[in-house]
Amino acid sequence: MLRRLWARVLSINIPLAAAALFAAAILHILATLATPHLIPTSGYGRLAGDLPENTMQVLPVVAPDAQPLPFLSPDARYAVCRFDTRDGAVSISAALPDPGWVLALFSPAGDNFFTSVASPERRPEVSLLLVPGDDTWRLGTGSGPGVAVTGEATLTIPANEGIVVIRAPDRGEAYRPRALAELKRATCRYRRTRAS
Repeated sequence: MLRRLWARVLSINIPLAAAALFAAAILHILATLATPHLIPTSGYGRLAGDLPENTMQVLPVVAPDAQPLPFLSPDARYAVCRFDTRDGAVSISAALPDPGWVLALFSPAGDNFFTSVASPERRPEVSLLLVPGDDTWRLGTGSGPGVAVTGEATLTIPANEGIVVIRAPDRGEAYRPRALAELKRATCRYRRTRAS
């Protein structure tokens, strides 16, 4: 029996087996790279269709039969805003009061280009002014009116639109009202002030 097995091993065409493994590896890599282009709807597309522009919305509790996006954590609450800076700058404001709170900005392609995380040593009050990548917003021409200088941090963004996501960990029944109040206090609005 061992001799027959060894004879079969020796009879394998090594170049053909190597070519088959190489072809399978190439096919796997191509399938992996093509998958995002073959998916009919992105996460941005799924969320953006239901969200009003430049308005923060607190999402309902994540449950198995009610998930706005796959793999959202059921032990957290979320607030989201679909922002669009084509008509001018957008102001984002949120408090991240406890460790585990996160504010993140995503482009329509899914790229995360800004994140602020609360920790025991750092509990930030995030205040951002999102501006398009070109300078027309400063001049008050082209894509919208200029924006006055404020105390907000100005963030030039890589896309004219995207999604802001605030994640608040659900620490239990006693903490829920405070977490929901903080999520509802977060703002995302179009800034219409003229530059001086």
